[in-house]
Formats: sequence, structure tokens, C-alpha cells
Amino acid sequence: MRYLFLLLTATLAACGGDHPQPAETPAPDALRTHNQVFEQGVVKVTDGVYVAIGYGLANSIMLEGDDGIIIVDTMETVDEGKRVLAAFREITDKPIKALIYTHNHADHVFGARAFAAAGEVPVYAHETTGYYINRVVNQIRPIITTRSMRMFGHHLPDGERINDGIGPFLGVNEDSTLFALPPDHTVGERREVTIAGLRLVLVHAPGETNDQLFVWLPDKKVVLSGDNIYQAFPNLYTIRGTPYRDVRRWADSLDKIRALGAEYLVPSHTRPLTGADTIRDTLTAYRDAIQFVHDQTLRYMNQGLTPDQIVERVHLPPHLAKHPWLQPFYGNVAWSVRSVFDGYLGWFDGNPSTLQPLAEGERARHMAELAGGEDALLDRARDALQGGQAQWALALTDHLRVLRPDDQDVADLRAGALRRLAETESNPNARNYYFTAAREAAEGLHPGFRTESPDGFLATLPIDNFLNAMPAFLKAEETLDAHEKLGFEFADSGRSFTLEIRHGVAVVHEGLDEDTVAVLETREPVWKAIAAGKRGAVSALAGDDLDIRGGKVAALRILGYFEKVD
Repeated sequence: MRYLFLLLTATLAACGGDHPQPAETPAPDALRTHNQVFEQGVVKVTDGVYVAIGYGLANSIMLEGDDGIIIVDTMETVDEGKRVLAAFREITDKPIKALIYTHNHADHVFGARAFAAAGEVPVYAHETTGYYINRVVNQIRPIITTRSMRMFGHHLPDGERINDGIGPFLGVNEDSTLFALPPDHTVGERREVTIAGLRLVLVHAPGETNDQLFVWLPDKKVVLSGDNIYQAFPNLYTIRGTPYRDVRRWADSLDKIRALGAEYLVPSHTRPLTGADTIRDTLTAYRDAIQFVHDQTLRYMNQGLTPDQIVERVHLPPHLAKHPWLQPFYGNVAWSVRSVFDGYLGWFDGNPSTLQPLAEGERARHMAELAGGEDALLDRARDALQGGQAQWALALTDHLRVLRPDDQDVADLRAGALRRLAETESNPNARNYYFTAAREAAEGLHPGFRTESPDGFLATLPIDNFLNAMPAFLKAEETLDAHEKLGFEFADSGRSFTLEIRHGVAVVHEGLDEDTVAVLETREPVWKAIAAGKRGAVSALAGDDLDIRGGKVAALRILGYFEKVD
């Protein structure tokens, strides 16, 4: 029944962990120096504009007006939001008049309840931001959560995890409270508002997300740029996994900001910039780097090159490669090249040998045969690692772990190769991923965890999301001969739905079909709590919160077709 596991943690991870800290974990000096960007404190940008840095992965920004304040971006947890609000309250006790989300990412919205209750103040965002927040429920998948834990280094001790590239850490753990307030004042392409005497222009600027906004204060010459620029090469692709980010539109959005002539630029990660010339030059370099990667990737695509071949050729020109705001502390040029290729042409690289590749096990057996047997392949991998060829050793263990999945020697060798790669890696995403994967290989670490979902937040999410999440958890192999329907009736909202199991496919639609084998009768909060794993269906059935009209056995059989994820 817990098919909505990890309700809010698809893109979240945290610092800390229970593992002993190595005496001295090697790390590039540049990555350690990058910690200075996240020195914690509230920075006064100009009169009435303050930014809280270093309290979590993202910044939170306070705009002080005549009779109140506006909070732009609200951190990733309610606890962090409270700490930021306490820091802001040392400056002013004026009431909060509005919240603004620059985009839907969890580290910008899930601390909102610290600043206001639902309905208490207007919440401004792009017209699609509410959809993207709601989509967390029915788009979440175990693999995205696991990869996020690796990327942000949740299980790593200090020393292995140095920082998270655009912030010191992402402060989410199993005890965190996440509570985003739904946007109720939306922006299409542009909206001007005056709040607390402050004139604001909210502008749609797709880039790192499709719903990205920047906030322009024309009277103060201040622009709040969201996540379209920060002091690191941009995450044109994120290794935790993401739909394609349109990097050409991202560069265009930066041109919109560049045209403002801002004297103060406050990003939602890393530190603000001041001075019109500095801001213009930095924005120019940033957008040029994005366009360079995009255009040069397309150039070589049109010559018929594969992603691997293009990666070998596309490197930032020296004037961009040395720019302090384009160091690879978050994004990476090679990953970006692969993403642009995939965004235009999809997964097929053009090489016919990759159209119908051998199965993983068959490839591994052939590799072992070439090496002279499995033992010889293991020896080759050891020699590679001892010879300083960690990447080749890691690649060889890809085959060995298929052939010997329970061999601790293989697991330890793989972990050793991963650690060697991590120790010299200046990109925190890659470093954290390597170190976490090493712990998975050697220690059997399971990176996933789930956070508690407050009832109040669940109440803001449409019941449709919870039902539409179910099809992706269907155990299709058990239903190939099945064709039956289960109904849902929610007495409190008067809404009804039909879940149809049709030979390996589950389909949900609104309305109750006449030929259902049974109907679950309940209220929306009850089913949301069951779906989120906060309570069990059996206990709900034993009480008065859930009833089954019709074939109870058939209803339970249909529910049993879905994966239970703890």
C-alpha cells in the first residue's frame, strides 16, 4: 500500500551520517576553498534587501518594505525556515506580507510553513509551479531518491563530503518536516505587483526549471535571479536525474536579466554580486558558456559524432574556463554535452552496435573470456587500480559484479576504485556520488529514506495525485490475465474514481464505472494517509474510516497487485 514512498524526498538529501570520519580524506584544495562561498550569515545587499546564506542548500531573501516584509524562497525544511526567520527577525519585526517562490525545487519551497500558515499571506509563483510541486507525489520514484542521496552526500561524514557545490549541505533527514504552501497568486510571462510599498516585477525565465522566475525591483536596481545563475558551472544536467533542461532558453533568460542593467544581483544560491559592470560581465560569461556548450554540441552532432566523441572535443575556451563563476563545482561540461545530445536526438548515439547490445551477463562473460577467465579479469582490475587507472578498474568491476554478485573481493575492489576517483574529484556531485557508491559496494549501504509528511501538507495535494501514482507501482507480471476494476468513493469531496487493471496496465479515471468488483468508501485525508504510509489500510478497515462495498476479497487482491515500498 505504501506506493507513495518517500513522498517528498525525490530530490532531497542531507549532510551527516553515522559512519566514522577518516583521519584525513583527500580533496582538491579548490573544493575546500569553495566552502568560503557558503559562510553563514545574513548579508545586507542594499537598503531593504537581505539574503540568508549558508543555512541550507539554498538562500532565502528578505525584502523590507514600508509596513512589512516579503520572503523570496523558503529553504528546504520547516526547521531551516525557522532558523532563517529568526535571523531575519534580528533585523526587523515587520509582518510578512507575501512569499515568492522563484521555482518549484524542494530547497526553495518546503520550508514555507515556517514563515506563514496556509492562506495567511499570498504566495506568488509561476502558473505551473503548483503543478510541479504536486507532481512530486505521482512522479516520485525510488531511483531518483537514491540518486539524490548519493549526489548530496547524505550518508557521508565531513571530509568525504566537503560541500554540495551551490550550498554547504541539503539539510533534510528522516526527522525533517517539509511543508510547501500552495501558490495562490500566479505569474504567466510577467506580472507587476506592489507589496508593502515595494514595486516588484516577476518575470518568467525558464532555465534550470521550466517554471523559473526572476524578481526585478526597478526602484532599487536589484534582481533576484533564482537558480539561473550561481557561482559554479550551471547544472545543465543533474546526475540525480531530470527531464531535459532547455539550455538554449536558459541562455535567453539570462539575456533578459542582462538587459535590466541591475546594480545588485542576488542569486538563490551562493553570494550576491554588486556593480552594474561586474553583473553584466558575469551574466555575459555565464550565458556564453551555456550557449557555447549547446552550439558546439550541435555542431558535432551534425557531423555524425557520438556523445563520447563530442565530449572529447567540447571544452570551454580559456576565458570562460578560468572564470570564477564557471568552475565545475555543480555542473559539468561533459554531462551537459550528453544531455544536449539526448535532448535533441534521444538515447541512440548513432553507432549501430548500440542498437541491440548484448545482455549485461553475456557481455560480462565475453569480457572474462578475453581476460583469460574470471580470476584473470579480477587480477586485471586489481592491477589497474594499483597502477593508478581507477576509472578502468571501475569499468572492469562492472563486469565482475555481474559474474560474481556476492563476491566481497569484487565489492571491495569496486569500492576502492570509487574512493580513488572521489578523492581527486573537485565536482561535489560526482565526489559525493562516488563516495556513497563505495559505501554501497563495500558495506551494503541502502541510501534511501523517507520523511514524515504533515497532515496539513497532504491536505494541500489533490487526491488525483495519490491515485495517479498507483500505475507505476503495478506488478504487471501478476496481472497479465487480469481485467477488473476497483472503485473509490470519497464522501467528504463527493468525488469518485475507477482503477482499471487491464492485462498488465493500470489506468485511473474520474467517475465510477458500473462494473467495478468493489468500491472503497472513505474520505480523502484517510486515503492520503494510507498512500503516504502514515497509516495502514487494515487498521482503517478495522475502524470506521474505510469500508469496502462489494467483493472485499477482490478489492484486497487488486490492491495486492501494487508494490509495497517501505
